[in-house]
Amino acid sequence: MPLRLFVDFDGTITRGDVGNIFYRTFGGAACDELVKRFRAGEINARECFRGEAKAMGRVSPGALGDLVDAQEIDPSFKGLVAFCRDRGVELLIVSDGLDYYIRRILARNDCGEVPFVSNSAALVRPGEDKCAEVSVAFPHSDAGCDRCACCKRNIMLTRSAEEDIIAYVGEGFSDRCPVRYADIVFAKDVLQTYCQDENISYYEYATFDDVVARLRTLLDRSRLRPRARAEAERRAAFRHES
Repeated sequence: MPLRLFVDFDGTITRGDVGNIFYRTFGGAACDELVKRFRAGEINARECFRGEAKAMGRVSPGALGDLVDAQEIDPSFKGLVAFCRDRGVELLIVSDGLDYYIRRILARNDCGEVPFVSNSAALVRPGEDKCAEVSVAFPHSDAGCDRCACCKRNIMLTRSAEEDIIAYVGEGFSDRCPVRYADIVFAKDVLQTYCQDENISYYEYATFDDVVARLRTLLDRSRLRPRARAEAERRAAFRHES
């Protein structure tokens, strides 16, 4: 069966949560309050991100670029990219972050060819000082679900065929939904705790070297099989949409 691999970006590929750093560096404590309200269910993800972008005010493109360029990725990610290319594994980054920094970070680390799906951001209404406002948009949201602004579940299901085996790598809050639909899950940090609480089988990892080693073993050792619970979740999602 073909294997498709979906990977989170912030805190998974990058060392830190770039989105949080991006908003909070310029928006300050107002962004922390918005995140608290989101986690408490008082506002949805899109409202949270729009509020954070507004809290940033007018920002210098140069300052934004310097901030983004200071972010580091896990160097072992390049090994995963090479492994997927060599083994014919379809790799797609799925992120609840912003294309503004994802594209730049990937390009700076010689991974610009890796496809990704995310929310979008643009600098609008620049002034004479070249400072501008940050406008965010959500082209991959789900009208029926407010937990994330970019619906990773929908992306996974629409980008995969029925016979595909779906693997997912993540660590945070926005990864909790998609792992329910994945046959192979790699988890750490908050996502690892969620998988334990929800009785979702997973492989713990520290770096992408661990992911590559496990995938190589699975591909070489035996025929990949779907996870029964994930397969049932995918079928239920398709029935709901039809």
